[in-house]
Amino acid sequence: MLALSAFSARGEDARRRVEMPLGALDVPVPPRRVVAIDSRISLESALALDLPLVGYSHSRARPWVPVPASVPMLAAPPDLEQILMLAPDLILCPDTAPASDWWPLDRLQAIAPVLPSSHRVTWQANLRDLAGWLDRMDLAQARIADHAARIAGIRARHGATIAGTRVAALYFDPLKRRAMVCSAGTGYGLLMPAQVLAELGGSEIAADRLGPYGEVALESFGAVLGAADALLLIDFGDGAPQALAREPLWRRLPAVRAGRVETVAGNCTFGAGYTADYLATAWQALYARVEA
Repeated sequence: MLALSAFSARGEDARRRVEMPLGALDVPVPPRRVVAIDSRISLESALALDLPLVGYSHSRARPWVPVPASVPMLAAPPDLEQILMLAPDLILCPDTAPASDWWPLDRLQAIAPVLPSSHRVTWQANLRDLAGWLDRMDLAQARIADHAARIAGIRARHGATIAGTRVAALYFDPLKRRAMVCSAGTGYGLLMPAQVLAELGGSEIAADRLGPYGEVALESFGAVLGAADALLLIDFGDGAPQALAREPLWRRLPAVRAGRVETVAGNCTFGAGYTADYLATAWQALYARVEA
């Protein structure tokens, strides 16, 4: 068993003391070898700030995230010995469950300084925090401004439709035969479809009409999803949309009967700026479908 300490192998590079919810921390300036524990928020934020990545964990990077082919996906859940062998001088990890196997923030601190992120604040807030700690605010602000311009363009083109259309973003669980609606305020935190919809000024099905994590049982489709004028269906590539299409209660929904369903490929429920851009395009396509 390897001793989980890589500090002695990194030499005496320049350090910067930063204050954060976890307390004061000395971080390398600039970092030279970064591991992103979460392939969504951690990885996307690292790429937005041009950090030198040596690996990432959790799940395969989404197709719309420009991770270099040279950056490997590591074991999932994270293997601390594998990470130690990469000799990182900085680790990015969500604070979702610091003692868990998937986000072992507490144990990772024995390997290198760990900067946290949260699924309960916007991707912009997470990026600004990370940029502030690493003195890369110019990069963060440019990335945020670019996305804001994209959102402003969609609002300028589809503003009236956005204001007058109630929508829902969802995916289907064919085993449990239930929909999972990605509204703000569920137990999953601030999901990406809800974040981008809020930026657009859109109206969604409120979380208090859903189960604790956004669940809608099949028999409740009419009562809950029937209130949506249009639907954004997330396709994980597992055949779930095809199974959903066979459900009579789905086919009876007003939005489905009117052809107001836009399917977006890939798991885009969590992420950061690149996923936000991807979802902005998907929401735009749905509003254009409503206008057709």
